[in-house]
Amino acid sequence: MQKNKTALMKATDLLARQEQSSKTLKRKLLAQKYDEAEIDAAIDKLKSHNYLNDEEACRRQFEIFYEEGRLSVRQICGKLIQRGFDSAFVQNLVPEDTDEHERRAAIRALQKKFSPQNFDGENLQAKLKFKNKLWQHLASKGFDSETISSAVDIFLDDDGD
Repeated sequence: MQKNKTALMKATDLLARQEQSSKTLKRKLLAQKYDEAEIDAAIDKLKSHNYLNDEEACRRQFEIFYEEGRLSVRQICGKLIQRGFDSAFVQNLVPEDTDEHERRAAIRALQKKFSPQNFDGENLQAKLKFKNKLWQHLASKGFDSETISSAVDIFLDDDGD
């Protein structure tokens, strides 16, 4: 157990720096060698004063990631689950129609990573190799094949090649 700060004080410090799930907060406090009963009491107190609300925190973080448009929905969900939010709740936050968001996020990911000047439309072998790189990159980011196909076509067409 820490001598300088109580679990409640440490939890409050952690929450002041970054919004956390109760699961992540508990894990961090356990790593700091606080007593589990003290941790549970601190988390309960933070929840009762509405300083810690997993559903609201998850909803806010999902909206931020979704509006930024940098990540696929699959990446957003994975990131939130990794942060300790309930998987079923995260899945319920996904809007029904995400096609346009996914396409824009995929194009943005390509623009960030690749330069269209590297695309040689004349050399068939180089063209296939470059398109394969684009596909692999987007697949590793969690985009589905329909989105990848559309994004690759738009990325290559928009740049005049």
